[in-house]
Amino acid sequence: MEKDFSHKNLKGASFKNEDLSHARFADSDLRGADFSGSNLKGADFTHVKTGITPVNLVLIFLAALIVSACSGYIAMLAGSTVQGMLASEESRIRSAGVITIVIAVLFVGYAWWKGVGHAIRQLIAPTVIVALVIGFIAVVSGLGTGRGMLYLVLSLILLAVMFVVGTVARVTAGSLSNILFIIVALTGGMFGKSLGGGIGTVIMAIGCAMISKKALKGAPGFDSLRRVAATITRKFGTSFRNSRLADADFSRADLHNSDFSNVDTTVVHWGNSKKINCISSGNIMA
Repeated sequence: MEKDFSHKNLKGASFKNEDLSHARFADSDLRGADFSGSNLKGADFTHVKTGITPVNLVLIFLAALIVSACSGYIAMLAGSTVQGMLASEESRIRSAGVITIVIAVLFVGYAWWKGVGHAIRQLIAPTVIVALVIGFIAVVSGLGTGRGMLYLVLSLILLAVMFVVGTVARVTAGSLSNILFIIVALTGGMFGKSLGGGIGTVIMAIGCAMISKKALKGAPGFDSLRRVAATITRKFGTSFRNSRLADADFSRADLHNSDFSNVDTTVVHWGNSKKINCISSGNIMA
């Protein structure tokens, strides 16, 4: 029986666990289609389009936009807290403000180098613990009010939360397209700035964007962020999980957000196909 699905709109179609050996899908729209567990030996996927359906693309983009705006708001709160510390009449609070800025700069650099998770665990968390101990000792001994350390802790927690939220939003958008990534990245910074955030808010937004882009390029140390992109692909993209693709032909295919987990991709004819945010056994495919 001939299995010809060429030149068809197959968005969201399910071909799960089917025998589709030597089937033809040439020039079809396979966004959101599910081929999990199917036998696709010798199948023709030349010039197909895969990825996330337009409806889901819009919904994910809007969610990323809202989350990015929230990160901008948190960045504004962090910046305002530091500004208040620097403007304080108490020298200890002003000193705590300067220390906060130094740690924030180190945090951005360390997050770029090793990843946001490493920077939080190895820099922010120890600093917060030390600050709390110092503040507690100051209050108990009567040597100070502990307000400076409290503000420092609040600023660093806001900074950490902002970076986690911001990078997740930008990685989410980046897993969809470069254009949406830029829009989401700009939204976070501009929203925070519009609420009264200073230049620091914009710098933090740029830092989030740079770190997110590095994660999407597969740099070591950014596994948690890449898992965000992989989860979106697995849930909403085109799935070839656990399928058999021996001698399948993807020449000139436009492959976005496709899941090739547990698939032997070495026996596939890729031709001049374009792969963007596709995953194979949890790794981003080039």
